[in-house]
Amino acid sequence: MMSTRNHRRAKPTDLLKTIYATPLNVHKNNLGIPLDLSYITTKLVVCSYPVTKYPKLMYRNSLEDLVAFLNLRHGPGNWKIYNFKVERGKSDYEDRDLEELLRSAVSDCSKKSYFSKNSTLAAEIDCVLNRVGWMDHSPPPFALLQEIIDDINTQLCRSDSCVAVLHCKMGKGRSGTICIAYMMKYMACPLSESRDLFMNARFKPGISRGVTILSQLRWLRYHEMFLYFEPDVRSEIMKQLANSKFKIHSVQLREPSSVLYSHHCVASIKLQLFNEVRDSVIDVATLETDAELLSNPDNKTITICFPLELDASDIRLEFGISARSQSLMSSFTALASYAHCWLNLYWETLKCSRENTSDYYSLSNLRCEQAAGQEFFFVMKWSELDGTGGTSNRGLKLFESLTLKWSLV
Repeated sequence: MMSTRNHRRAKPTDLLKTIYATPLNVHKNNLGIPLDLSYITTKLVVCSYPVTKYPKLMYRNSLEDLVAFLNLRHGPGNWKIYNFKVERGKSDYEDRDLEELLRSAVSDCSKKSYFSKNSTLAAEIDCVLNRVGWMDHSPPPFALLQEIIDDINTQLCRSDSCVAVLHCKMGKGRSGTICIAYMMKYMACPLSESRDLFMNARFKPGISRGVTILSQLRWLRYHEMFLYFEPDVRSEIMKQLANSKFKIHSVQLREPSSVLYSHHCVASIKLQLFNEVRDSVIDVATLETDAELLSNPDNKTITICFPLELDASDIRLEFGISARSQSLMSSFTALASYAHCWLNLYWETLKCSRENTSDYYSLSNLRCEQAAGQEFFFVMKWSELDGTGGTSNRGLKLFESLTLKWSLV
């Protein structure tokens, strides 16, 4: 290990960084480097995202400081950064920034170098950086979740000295989801215990409950289901998931709000998928409560039918409300915040299955079960939806619960 002498003199911005990281259980190093960085385990590190430019350099982690700390504490070649922050800002670091820092750090030929003299950035940067981001306040695609934690395990198994450094924006939801999933799979740690380990290692007592976004927690329960299967079966399950196709039949809203029958507003349901780079979602269907639906004398339920075929299992449902006329639009602004949820149709299909066979997870068996009359559906209360920006603020309550129904194609 390299010397742990002070890396540099203190700067005026160090105090601001310390104040900014007050809620976090940050690692106290003796290198004189102020970093928002937490050791979840001795080999699993979480931090907020590092930057390279002002003004965020005044209170965010400096990429230069982070690289210096990792080189001094763990040694060149022993660490790898996993960046889950897909949204990009002017202060965010580029691959070239990291390469230049690593090249400049290796001035002594006796030290281990990351890059060969004539290597290209594209060919070599993968050994120190893995950009696998997705939209904030959301779970990753289930297949991507498995790919990430498997890659982390490969990194950590290279040697006893290797560490993985995970960051999203604040080192909370996305990083926490991956940390917990990793500990569940490769440390045989139960979900509840993994959540507590992350929460206590990352945050000071009473500050945060760690991963709290309901859809991210739902993904961890899918992951828990996945780990019930033997390791030699899991690869086959991933093939089944990748080949699954679904036909959405209907969404039923139970005990809809009386505001939907006022004829002054319209409720909408959007079915969405990640876009190609996972920094946003695309609408694949939008449904609205029209006059015909609202004229139904049975005001206990509203059923919206939309036969739609999907070849993706990770979907997002978004619920909103808007005024029918422009004159009422301003009065609805405060009420029109969107509630939403993510779900994986393959895992929800398995949850509905009543088969007891060892290969009940196969699409052929699930289709046979479907042909015998088994229905596949997902029920969720309004209070179980995700709110705006990762909060519990869902705006005006539109219904008590929803039921989504589908079948396998």
